[in-house]
Amino acid sequence: MNESEPQRTTVSGPDAILLAWILAAVTNAITIARSFILPPRLVTRVLHHAFDAGHFLALGLASAGLVGLHIRFGRARPRMSAAVLVVLALALGALVLPSDLATATERHASGHAAWVQPALLVLAITLFALTLPLTILLGRLAARPYLRWVAVAVAAALFSVNPVLLEGDYAGVRLFVAFVAAALFAAALAGAALPVRLARFARRLRPLRTPLLAGASLAAAAAVVVPPRPTVAMALQGPSGSLLPPFLGALRERMVSYDAPVPPEMAPWFVDRKAAPPVPPSSPAVLPANPAVFLFSIDCLRNDVLLEGKYDDKLPNLASLRKRGVYFRSARSAGSQTVYSLSALFAGTYFSQQYWTPNAGPVLGVWPAKDETPRFPELLRARGVSTITFASAAWLVNQYGIVRGFSEETFVRPAGNSRWTMSKPLVDAAVGRLAKVNGEPFFLYIHFLDAHNPYNLAGTAGSEFDRYLGEVALIDAQIGRLLALIERTPLAERAVVVLTSDHGEAFGEHGQWVHANSLYDELLRVPLIVQARPIAPRLVDAPVSHVDLGPTILDLFGESTPGTFMGQSLVPYLRGETPTLTRPILAETRLKRALVLRDGMKLIVDDRSHTVELFDLASDPGESQSLADDPARLFPPLSHLRRFLATHTLKREGYVVPYRR
Repeated sequence: MNESEPQRTTVSGPDAILLAWILAAVTNAITIARSFILPPRLVTRVLHHAFDAGHFLALGLASAGLVGLHIRFGRARPRMSAAVLVVLALALGALVLPSDLATATERHASGHAAWVQPALLVLAITLFALTLPLTILLGRLAARPYLRWVAVAVAAALFSVNPVLLEGDYAGVRLFVAFVAAALFAAALAGAALPVRLARFARRLRPLRTPLLAGASLAAAAAVVVPPRPTVAMALQGPSGSLLPPFLGALRERMVSYDAPVPPEMAPWFVDRKAAPPVPPSSPAVLPANPAVFLFSIDCLRNDVLLEGKYDDKLPNLASLRKRGVYFRSARSAGSQTVYSLSALFAGTYFSQQYWTPNAGPVLGVWPAKDETPRFPELLRARGVSTITFASAAWLVNQYGIVRGFSEETFVRPAGNSRWTMSKPLVDAAVGRLAKVNGEPFFLYIHFLDAHNPYNLAGTAGSEFDRYLGEVALIDAQIGRLLALIERTPLAERAVVVLTSDHGEAFGEHGQWVHANSLYDELLRVPLIVQARPIAPRLVDAPVSHVDLGPTILDLFGESTPGTFMGQSLVPYLRGETPTLTRPILAETRLKRALVLRDGMKLIVDDRSHTVELFDLASDPGESQSLADDPARLFPPLSHLRRFLATHTLKREGYVVPYRR
């Protein structure tokens, strides 16, 4: 061969698979650069990119090593090599898919036979194991001029869409898709001839190949082994195509060695309360001996809708309640999803303290129907109080355990194809029932669902928030009907109206929408108003919680609160006092837990992604800058939360707190 003629250089198998993962890293770096919702510190941005690139590099180097082993030892034994590939794919599937299948079956197959989830898991792992060899075969069939570039383009497209594929849930599926894309890319590209200039450049780099691989291996190992600081770990779990953090977080999970002392006044809440004595009602009573208590909860109602008074003209009845009642301006729900918050409200305990089992009826899901914690309507009913509810959803009845203890329950069936019942028919039913009330004490509960997305009940014009506000106005009008009825009847002298929300609603804060997906305050801060003629209007800034409502309503009826309840009565505030509440304030959703401290610090821990955030609500009410990188600030509240959960999480053989959708 003439020395002036370039030597033909082809892409090797190990180089092809490494290039595939480098392409995935570049694609994801672009996604990360476009996904920052809040402006993080520069160091967080840099480390986010560095760890992400290191993870993809680790995947590439590991894959290249396996391909190199196949070339050296497997070509002579193709059947054994194929068998080894299937075994490796089976092992990978068994490692990354169980959590995804648990989520999928909880969402779609809850209540089916016990064998469904294991059968689906075996099927998914088998498909995983067969798909990789078939993808490699397809890539090799495409490894010819022009056709190989179609396969490469398909692989690149898979890398591009993977960051938004089933975002937020199925980490194993996304890892699987990435492996499929890398296998297709590498199988098609291997053996391709490099262009002349690129071939010359590759030959010049050959002497540097070993030190470059050594440096890359060290960088990849560091990215995998070294735990990122909490703010970076949180960023890695954000809306991007990062693949390894969900699995590395589980491997790095460590017990907190720092054991912060619990303040003495809070100590009774950090011991098992199963044998705690009942808490007697406070004295003196603020209502007559035969009170009529109305509890109204409005789905998705943010606290700031009422707090700032900007929408009083659109919500005149809710505004009137706020002005005439005791308004707890720092109330929080016990979860950012209706089932979490209402189950805590009625049981006085948190989600992880209750026993949730699959499907107690036609509505799929896990429900606390078999949970033995008493709900406060049960206690009222046992004392001769009429307990009445008009349910807007099929699961808001005794059978499912979210609410329980109602002597009269009426599921007002929705009209047409609606998922739930709107406020007008609920109020129509309640008005009919109130016409039959005499002088007996009673408790009446209604949950209003009008203000739920897709925000189309009050028209489709305007922004999402405008349409949402229009739906809240529909509820406002119907609550106004009930308030007017109470005022013009003898009920007015003994009625107390309690108004709250199950959770808030997100409109782009923290890059999120609707609810149930986080524990930031746009979802946890809810209005809480207590209004009655004998109670003077007042604004209360003390942090309170949904778990305080059960003790409060029992107290209004002059009944004791079980020692197992995790809240405290707010009735002293209704008398004009300023008590000191010592119980911690928690919230839960989808294995996320939040703890709000009396000094204004708020901790959020995600036990699914193994991330932690810490905010100073006094200086950062928008929760934009996590302080979790400071161990001195992080460890005390993290220690308190872990101790609380270790003490109170339900322990039953074979039971694991579920990741409820």
